[in-house]
Amino acid sequence: MKPITAVSVSILALAVALLVDRGAGLRPRVEIPQAAPASPTPASSAPQAATTRGGTLAKGTIPRSLPPDASHQDTVDTLPPGKGQEETFYMCAACHGTALIKQQGMSRELWEASFQLMIDRHGMAKPDDADRALIIDYLAENFPPRRKGRGGDNPFLK
Repeated sequence: MKPITAVSVSILALAVALLVDRGAGLRPRVEIPQAAPASPTPASSAPQAATTRGGTLAKGTIPRSLPPDASHQDTVDTLPPGKGQEETFYMCAACHGTALIKQQGMSRELWEASFQLMIDRHGMAKPDDADRALIIDYLAENFPPRRKGRGGDNPFLK
């Protein structure tokens, strides 16, 4: 069999498998049992707690505990001190941990673009202009672009 034909057959087989599995026939079903209400009272219309961890929760259920990766212990003090520290913490840590912020190293322009992306694509609340400028200033000052690594920087060629 020619290599091009083998690749074409492989792609066709993959496409057929994906089309067959559209109804999730090849994937196992994961069911999350729901806690049964004790008695029909007005309080029973409140969302019930889910009885298992993992999987997708049904609408109106409350997880008994957060998954291990979601229970971060960040505080305002996990960010470097400076003007805008609290505003940055409360705006950013509402959606993700401070570790994500700390591992970035971007210019002011890239921080601005990243901030706008979170508003446009991820539904972050849009702060007023003064808070936005304060947060961007804080991020640009405390998490600037990192110095290029030594891997491609030969000191003998300078």
